[in-house]
Amino acid sequence: MHEKFIVQIDASHCTSIVEGVAHFGRDYGIDCWRYRNLQFESGKIYGLIGEYGHGCMYLSYLLGGKINFDDLRICLNGTRIVRSDLERISWNLEPNRQFYGKKVVKKAIESACKKNKLESGFAEIQEKFCLTSKRENMKLKNLSGERWRASAAVGFAEKKKIFYAPYETSTFYYDMCGSTLLKALRELTDKGAMVVLPAGSDDFLKYIADECIFLKRDYDIDRLRQRYQELFQKGDWIL
Repeated sequence: MHEKFIVQIDASHCTSIVEGVAHFGRDYGIDCWRYRNLQFESGKIYGLIGEYGHGCMYLSYLLGGKINFDDLRICLNGTRIVRSDLERISWNLEPNRQFYGKKVVKKAIESACKKNKLESGFAEIQEKFCLTSKRENMKLKNLSGERWRASAAVGFAEKKKIFYAPYETSTFYYDMCGSTLLKALRELTDKGAMVVLPAGSDDFLKYIADECIFLKRDYDIDRLRQRYQELFQKGDWIL
């Protein structure tokens, strides 16, 4: 079991740069997060809720150690850390396009158990994470509804502390939980890990997350209305 930990994001020192921007490839595009102070605790599932472009995926991958944060101060249990510190303790639940996605489920878990000298063996982890025997010799990236459970199992064996994910829909999470994903996520949090799930709404995540953090953007409607009035004398187009 992991020792309890707290991750704190301190944006109070950000003056000239107030938001982060990251490009997540052609499948997702650009996501921006307007910096703010946040705190995350171990043993919890967090829902990061907002439209794409409001920073849900950015924040998820920031916690996963995949984004530079020179403008922010991030602390783990009060000690300031750098990106590589987060990356070392984090695990992406989506195996597609990850280096471990090409690994075979059983071999990946057995190798991690041996490397980390775990008391648990493959059979015990297989049962905890509801992994089917007929798929244990498949590559993680080739699994369908089981791939996040298998990924969580490998990350568990690798003794990771933060499990993050790409931006998904409520329907995706509902379908994955219908395939017993929640059992796998609770195995992680019960052992002291933290799970971060970004989504467009809390329609479903509010039923499984311990806490939902809502990310939104403020729109300067008066400025936009003024611009349309100056350009087209049609400020009333903006309600």
